[in-house]
Amino acid sequence: MHSAPTAADEKQKLTEIYEKYRNRMYITACRILNDPYLAEDAVHEAFVAISKNLDKIGDTDSIQTASYVIKAAKSRALNMVRQKVCEMPTLISDEDAKEDETALDNICEKENYSYIVSAILSLDEKYRDVLSLYYLNELTVSEISHLLSRKENTVKQQLARGRRKLIYIIEKEALNNEKK
Repeated sequence: MHSAPTAADEKQKLTEIYEKYRNRMYITACRILNDPYLAEDAVHEAFVAISKNLDKIGDTDSIQTASYVIKAAKSRALNMVRQKVCEMPTLISDEDAKEDETALDNICEKENYSYIVSAILSLDEKYRDVLSLYYLNELTVSEISHLLSRKENTVKQQLARGRRKLIYIIEKEALNNEKK
């Protein structure tokens, strides 16, 4: 029978997660928001949410944890973009128009992102894992190699083969859409 984690255990776990993933979370949020201060806010909000769900997080070094925390930051950043678009004033200055155009580009990018994610998820597991870690979680080949306990050359080869399969799926889908 497992005893419930103590407050000290939870604090230690959250600290580990913060130390390991804060930079990747910040970079992810910054790419979406194009604003370092808002990115910091998004990461902060993500950590608040993570702290409330620590019981759902197992090993802090796991792929699932890495994916979860990156998705939390991405989700908060996208929510901030949506909120910014919804708050657009009726009369827009040139500077505001440029900022809103960037926000809209990010939303459009998210739609493509969803399509790419579904294409990646349709691949075999060995390609799906490597591609999602590389493109969606923005891990390096070295980090993926460590997380999956595979040689770096194996990861590179799986990335190359997975990309070819992904391109095939996307081109096939594009042809099907043209025929409709």
